[in-house]
Amino acid sequence: MKIGEVYQLSIIDYDMNGRGISKLEGLIFFVEGALKEEIVLAQVTNLHKKYAFAKTIRVLRESPHRKESLCPYSQSCGGCDLLHVDYETECLIKEKKISDTLAKARIVPRKINPLLSSGQEYGYRNKIILPFGKNEQNEVVFGFYQKATHQIVSIDECQIAPKEVSEVLSFIKKYVRVMNLSVYDEQTQQGLLRAVMIRNNFQKEMMVVLVVRKIWKDSFFAEHLTRNFPLVKSIFLNLNPDSTNVVLGKEYLHLYGAKTLHEKILDLDFEVSPASFLQVNHSQCEKLYQEAIRLAELSSDQKVIDAYCGIGSITLALAKKCRFVYGIEIVEEAVLNAKTNQQNNQIENVQFICGPCEEQIQKLNQKEKIDLIVFDPPRKGCDQHFLEIVCQMKIPKIVYISCNIATACRDIQYLIQNSYEVMEVTPVDMFPKTSHVESICSLVLRTETK
Repeated sequence: MKIGEVYQLSIIDYDMNGRGISKLEGLIFFVEGALKEEIVLAQVTNLHKKYAFAKTIRVLRESPHRKESLCPYSQSCGGCDLLHVDYETECLIKEKKISDTLAKARIVPRKINPLLSSGQEYGYRNKIILPFGKNEQNEVVFGFYQKATHQIVSIDECQIAPKEVSEVLSFIKKYVRVMNLSVYDEQTQQGLLRAVMIRNNFQKEMMVVLVVRKIWKDSFFAEHLTRNFPLVKSIFLNLNPDSTNVVLGKEYLHLYGAKTLHEKILDLDFEVSPASFLQVNHSQCEKLYQEAIRLAELSSDQKVIDAYCGIGSITLALAKKCRFVYGIEIVEEAVLNAKTNQQNNQIENVQFICGPCEEQIQKLNQKEKIDLIVFDPPRKGCDQHFLEIVCQMKIPKIVYISCNIATACRDIQYLIQNSYEVMEVTPVDMFPKTSHVESICSLVLRTETK
């Protein structure tokens, strides 16, 4: 068996990323684009001693759950890896991802809830970033990086972004071509434009951010863009002069309009800056927060910590249900943003603190009895020292929100070893048409250790 060879495979199940699973000649195959109960011709793309990866070349026996992809770039882009699956099956795959990962980690919650599914499969993203490049004809393009490469797949629209965003992107590409603006080349490290980012809110208003290597002065760009698209309310430059694969730099220059967009989440108003972290799916974000509040079982006399609080979106929602909330975040700009959001919503029982979470929760523990801690860390999960401090504090209850169930399970194993018990786990479909899935886990400190 060699890479590049094609085999007929019978698909018996799904793996945790929605790929079909098959067995042949003592190997387990993970097959992109294949559905359970299908027979496919698949080409080997990667080969190991006990398993192999393959991609579907042709479907010989089709599943009734197969769906024709609406995206013309699905074969080359690979960002949305479940475009070929009906939504009911997609939800089952995501529930299986959560339950299988928990089982593999030997974590047994008292209850695993059904997936909180999305009512919108397409057009849901409120933030999109596309790098610039050039095609074989030396024309300016932008798109997504092909899976596991830095090769740009040129696109005209993205199915999971709103239609209005794709129209603005199309205009920007034409403007760059007409004005003959240079685009960044990773090989030569030359060129002006690196990427474009667009954020949009519940009112379909947009913020446009052009990522550039140096300050770019063009009095016509904002005028032409906003005349054609009145929903563009804000324009920024992001300066990134470094020779790096990281898309966004640290410095933003305001060019036009408002400095923030306003977003509504659970009847709270939030100012969103270019650098703000916000869940990419507005309606599912509200479901996520509502479920986190339910699992927290808040009461009016409780004191709560929201670690990794960002702009305070969860913090302020929690504050409606408890006595006091401390929001902790290491990014200074996010904390300033959070304090503005607190003032705008006239919520007094909140304090935002800037600093490393593990240091700040220790300081709070010396003067306060904390009843609950909520954390929503980055994909890499929690820092080990942070978890050590949480366990030393013996906080009665934890609500752990995660976008990566694998790192969440690693952290939860540590919490279980330190006298916590997993009560409920709820999967949330924040990213329809992709294999990514959010989860919320509630844990309680076992009573004999209190």
